[in-house]
Amino acid sequence: MKTVEKEIGSILSGTISSITQRSIFNRLGGLATTPIQQLTASDRATIMQELENSVRLFARSNSSQLIASCAKALSPGSGNGPGSATAGAGGGSAAAPVPMTPKKFSIEQEKDIATARLEAWSEAVRIGLSKFASVKVATAVSELARNIVFYAGKGTVELRSVKDDRGVLGLQIIASDQGPGIPPAKLEEIWAGTYKSQRGMGKGLVAVKKLVDDFQLDTRPGVGTTVTCVFKGER
Repeated sequence: MKTVEKEIGSILSGTISSITQRSIFNRLGGLATTPIQQLTASDRATIMQELENSVRLFARSNSSQLIASCAKALSPGSGNGPGSATAGAGGGSAAAPVPMTPKKFSIEQEKDIATARLEAWSEAVRIGLSKFASVKVATAVSELARNIVFYAGKGTVELRSVKDDRGVLGLQIIASDQGPGIPPAKLEEIWAGTYKSQRGMGKGLVAVKKLVDDFQLDTRPGVGTTVTCVFKGER
């Protein structure tokens, strides 16, 4: 039976030392030996929070890809594991992607960032986005949710599937809060790359804008901020 330690260990092998991995699994306690299919949503969020913190610290060069791979391995129904072929590979065609039911997540604390990231990765893969696009989706959601926690205190992240004029499925992300908003002068500095903050809000927004296919920002001081972005499917 595939346990958290076995699956995640195979992903981190060769990138993070065995000593560091042992430390990670020790901190996870009983979750490390829990079969993947028996994990609850809360368990997955706890595991991803620990993994994200550790991977960002010890594998900086490819942390985003590793985190996304870990999220995929922990996803409900992942079944095949991180190293197996994807559906339809090697013969037989995969089922056509099915539009998702919109999902909205409350973002109030750091553990919610990991939950949103995991769900975003899972949905991106499920609706048929490429592996590379799914990594970008997970990264964008993580940055947007992090901004909500650090700057607004609380908000929501919503995931929706969307179709283009050819009927190809993509993923829309709507991150909203009722925080302080961003003053116009500060926003100009952010897009110019000259704004600096201790937590890196400007860098996060710029990074998300570069990752997505469509990006819209609605922010009003004293009212809040809403970021709407879209990842398009393969054409």
